Amino acid sequence: MGFFQEKTLQLGDLKEPEPIPYSYDTLGWKIVFGVLVLLFLFGLYKWYVAYKKKQYLRDAVQHIQTLSVQTDLSLAQYINAILITLKRTAIQTFGRTEVAALHGKDWLQFLDNKVKQSNFSADETAILQAVYKDRVEDASGFSKDQFKNKSIHWITHHA
Repeated sequence: MGFFQEKTLQLGDLKEPEPIPYSYDTLGWKIVFGVLVLLFLFGLYKWYVAYKKKQYLRDAVQHIQTLSVQTDLSLAQYINAILITLKRTAIQTFGRTEVAALHGKDWLQFLDNKVKQSNFSADETAILQAVYKDRVEDASGFSKDQFKNKSIHWITHHA
C-alpha cells in the first residue's frame, strides 16, 4: 500500500458534557452588577457637582427675572441692578483680576467680546448715564425687555 496507510480507528460514541446552567447567581455577575452600580453612582455624582457648580448662573437669571417684574425701580436702578448681577457672574467665571477693574466702555466691550450677539454697546449711552449719572435722560431707544433678554443670554452663553 505505500507509505500512508489508512487505519480506521473506532472511538465509539461521543459523550457530550451536561449543559452548564445559566444563572445570575455566580460571582462574576455580582461583580459586573457592582461595577455598573458604581459607574452609575459616579456619573450621578459628577452630574450633581456640575449642577451645583452652575447654581450661580441659575441664581443670576432668576434675579434678573425678578428685577424685570419689579415696578418700584427706576430705569437707572434697573440697569444698575442688572449690571451688578452681570459683574458678579463675570467675576465668578473669569476671576476678580480680569473683571473687577473693568468699567464704562471697557466693561461693555468685555461683555460683547465674551458673547457674540450680545451687543451691549448698542445701549451704551443709556447704560453709561444710568451708571454715572444715576438717571437716563433719553430712554427712547432703550428697551427694558431687550436689555433683560440680552443679559440673560450673556449669562447662559458666556463660558
